[in-house]
Amino acid sequence: MRKFLLGLTLIFTLVSVLGLILPAWAAEKTINVLFDNGVDASLNARQARSQENLANWMAPDLVRVFGRYEKSGYQAKLIEKHKDFAAGADNYLLTVKITDYNPGSKAARIVVGYGAGGVTLKIHYELSNGANTILSKDDSVFSGREWINAARKLNENTAKAVTEKLSSK
Repeated sequence: MRKFLLGLTLIFTLVSVLGLILPAWAAEKTINVLFDNGVDASLNARQARSQENLANWMAPDLVRVFGRYEKSGYQAKLIEKHKDFAAGADNYLLTVKITDYNPGSKAARIVVGYGAGGVTLKIHYELSNGANTILSKDDSVFSGREWINAARKLNENTAKAVTEKLSSK
């Protein structure tokens, strides 16, 4: 009986250890996220600062949103420059650019409601393996709520579209 319990304990320990190690081996497929805040000379200082703050929130949030899709076998990480991406098998580059951002009017949202003063946010994203573009899409959202709701919705749309595209490959 003692040998049986010792054997059972050994099997349980082995299964537990493999359960911790195998997900790390399986997560070798990487989506490198390169986020462009879209700030250019056409924006005034206040608009540029607002758009930079938006991008600084959206970029790490997009990586967090991809974390919900870990069962797909892809792991997302944020990179700062295109040169930080190394093309390879199961190594993808996702570039996201804010193409238009209008924060709307918080006062109008509070006082008037019904969509008045809503936030408009547009992005363009492309997924590639370094040589070929796999997915290219423009997406936008209008929200009568705060900017964070619009940004989160676009991040969720992006993560879902990318995951579906890579799952179908």
